[in-house]
Amino acid sequence: MNSITPKKILFISAILLILSCCATTSNPRITNFFGNDNPNDISKKLLQSITASSQTKHIHLIYFNDDTNKTNMFLEGARTSFFFQKSLEKNRKDFSFKKIKFENLCEEATYSNSYKIIIFPTIPDFLDANCLNKYDSNLLLVYLEEEKNIFNNNFISLKYQNFFEGLVLSDLFVNEDYLFITKNMNEIERLIVALEEKKIKYNSDNFLLIEDSKNFEDEIASAFDLKNSESRKNDLQNIIKHDLEFVSRSREDISKVILSSSSDVANRIIPAFKYNLLFDLELYNLPNHYDIWKETSSVSDLEGTYGLEFPILVNRINLGNKDFFSYSPESKINYSLGFDLINFINYGNNYFGLLGEYNYTGNQIRIQPINVSFSEGRLIQSLN
Repeated sequence: MNSITPKKILFISAILLILSCCATTSNPRITNFFGNDNPNDISKKLLQSITASSQTKHIHLIYFNDDTNKTNMFLEGARTSFFFQKSLEKNRKDFSFKKIKFENLCEEATYSNSYKIIIFPTIPDFLDANCLNKYDSNLLLVYLEEEKNIFNNNFISLKYQNFFEGLVLSDLFVNEDYLFITKNMNEIERLIVALEEKKIKYNSDNFLLIEDSKNFEDEIASAFDLKNSESRKNDLQNIIKHDLEFVSRSREDISKVILSSSSDVANRIIPAFKYNLLFDLELYNLPNHYDIWKETSSVSDLEGTYGLEFPILVNRINLGNKDFFSYSPESKINYSLGFDLINFINYGNNYFGLLGEYNYTGNQIRIQPINVSFSEGRLIQSLN
């Protein structure tokens, strides 16, 4: 009987490695992942994390019979993630969905030993879910609206992500020379909490609450005590025939603006600063301000700005969904959350997904987007 020598073992291992590589590169999910764009460091890292995550748990998704578009997008992303892993032949576990009524939540949440994800479009006032008050490591609560977790289980909320905790460690808030613009009062409250924890001073003039329907040119002019907007507009229109006369801004105490809105609002607010000749300000954007799929803003409009963004909004990768490009930025984000969570619960901390890097902080899942900037007509993205 022939013995297997170390040399033969190395030879067989090499053959298996070659066959494995060939199988992987011939997989259309992999070869078409980058679409028509050249892969960059971010898109390569996305593929690396996605393919490194194999489903090790039976997963049961629970959602409610009043499902909204946000819920539908989340479920679609979760399905895509499951079949993506299936195509890599890494999926050997069950994956199921069930629509229920709120009053049947406890019965369903304790029905099986599968890892359960409960998707809340909102939490009704009458919900009395005693079954969720006891911590269960095999249970994840997903809040698609702005709901602070009222249970003891692991949870994630997109709208409760606190990006300010990291930002206050930078020099953005060191001096009281900033203006924070947002549509959401809760974001101002979270920023104040982060500032107070670091004992950073602030005053009421540092915050501006806006609405989608507002005339942003007038709002910004008012915030900076600017006048004669129409005459400056005429100066811009007649720049070739007349000298462009800059009007100094009254609020010299403001040198930077931190903007939290949406991609549909950002493309109106940022040009409003240029309209008011506020070119000397630093403009910092929080996530969901630019969607490369729909080009919600032009690169020239965002020239000179920087900030955070979700990887999926600045990388046209191919997830196998032909309609993805037509989704609104908000739908892409909810879809991506569903896609990411299926991989994250198997991969664990430091998973880098469509929305950024995922980690547990206590029982909350935190997401860290990437850094982006716009300079010389180019979008520049980098890891933190």
